[in-house]
Amino acid sequence: MKKIWKKVISTVLTGTMILSLTACGGGNQSSPTGNSSVSTGTSGSAERTDSGEKPTITLMAPSFYGTDLKNEHSDEVIQKYEEYTGTHVEWQWETNDTYADKFGLTLMDKDNMPMILTAGGNLTANVVDAAKKGAFWDLTPYLKDSKSYPNLSQANENVLKALTVDDKIIGLYRAREIGRYGFSYRKDWAEAVGITEDPKTIDDVYNMLYKFTNEDPDGNGKDDTYGMEMTKYTGPLDIIQTWFGCGNEWVEQDGKLVPVHQTAEYKEALKWMKKVYDEGLVRKDWATVDSGTWSDGCKKGEAGVFIDVMDSGKRIWQYFNDNDVKSVTNSSDMASMSLVGPINGKTLATSGFNGYFMITKSGAKTEEDVKNCLHFLDKMNDDEMLALADYGLEGVTYDLNGNGEVQLRKELDVSETPQVGLNQCICYIPNLASTTYKLVADEPTMAQNAAYAVNKQVAVFNPALGYLANSEVNAEVGTDIEQIIEDARTQYICGQIDEAGLDAAAKQWLDRGGDRLVEEINRLYQNDSAK
Repeated sequence: MKKIWKKVISTVLTGTMILSLTACGGGNQSSPTGNSSVSTGTSGSAERTDSGEKPTITLMAPSFYGTDLKNEHSDEVIQKYEEYTGTHVEWQWETNDTYADKFGLTLMDKDNMPMILTAGGNLTANVVDAAKKGAFWDLTPYLKDSKSYPNLSQANENVLKALTVDDKIIGLYRAREIGRYGFSYRKDWAEAVGITEDPKTIDDVYNMLYKFTNEDPDGNGKDDTYGMEMTKYTGPLDIIQTWFGCGNEWVEQDGKLVPVHQTAEYKEALKWMKKVYDEGLVRKDWATVDSGTWSDGCKKGEAGVFIDVMDSGKRIWQYFNDNDVKSVTNSSDMASMSLVGPINGKTLATSGFNGYFMITKSGAKTEEDVKNCLHFLDKMNDDEMLALADYGLEGVTYDLNGNGEVQLRKELDVSETPQVGLNQCICYIPNLASTTYKLVADEPTMAQNAAYAVNKQVAVFNPALGYLANSEVNAEVGTDIEQIIEDARTQYICGQIDEAGLDAAAKQWLDRGGDRLVEEINRLYQNDSAK
């Protein structure tokens, strides 16, 4: 199944666009002054040609604004990254709206690929097919070279499995937060009903949902609250399932990979959710609530628990601050959210990436070409370059406060910034942001980042991700049979089918190709010498 990709990434390029919108600047000073030069040093330079010129690499990437590295002061940005990396880049910008089509055409034109080809989302069947035909360099040996590539060599092995074809790593991922998913709740409501500690167990969560529904947490004397906000987007159910130990889409049991809906823990999780539904601890029409308005219940004081990405919990908290929503226990304080993260010591992991870079054999014809490409991609993950791409130029797009923190200016639209587009060449390995140049953060953002750090340690990966990417059966039937299970889960929770109906859906899944999928996934799993 490919549910985790469909839900987390949703479309091939949406997440890439999110990165473009959220990583919209950068400051690459070696000292906190806008005019300071960037020190390259010997290790910071790629091999120059015999003529002394910087090596040139070509890179195809999506353009979201049409102004990529073409604005006022963009020449300064280009000079900084070229001097720092010792590399000249020839960008091949393709409009985001048509990028998927252009990408497909590029894969077919195997003799005219750029050196670095940017892909959105996860591995697709056409990428796997091209890889099997030898279109891309195997990056496995290079990623073991920590001396040459100190950043890229720290790539997460679990994430790299999803970019592996025939035991060859064919892509460098664009990292995203692994620990985004978790549990958050309205802190003042908890205080109002006598809950003084963050929930740690499933029973703790049930107790909170019960009290938020039945004990008037907002103190208005009305029966107008319920425990948890839900939506027809069923990502929260995936998170809840991990609390019960059934895994993330697939789970390893007795040496085999098993889809989670075939486990006893899965049924236990659904029975718990059905109990929550039957007792009115969530809204009865949750399966029809659009994800675009999903958080409104918490913002308006109708629900107190929110289970999704931690940044959603943060945004609810920021909404309270922006709209002067007072604490129900102390009117001199603002309402706030507690971003807990895991329950029962578990939460759902994301795929760990959104998009990836492949080094093509038709573009990078020699091993020296490959090394030049990897050198550039590695150096762009240094703190200075992360800051340049994400924040821009001091005095132009940001200022440093007295604590040396980055305060972004708001005069320019993202499309007008000098660094716009530069983040399209960054892997964000090993860090998702500069650790030297830090953004000014409010309390909700600090809480979000702390939750990420906790979640990352316990987030449950999908052990079948890489095998699903290489599965012919999954490409054939995966999306269709996945819907069978997803629909049955919702119907069971809402009482439209019983356990027999749940079992019937599981059999239908098998009959429509699930049996072949399990067989193929396990064949790939058993043949994987690196597992």
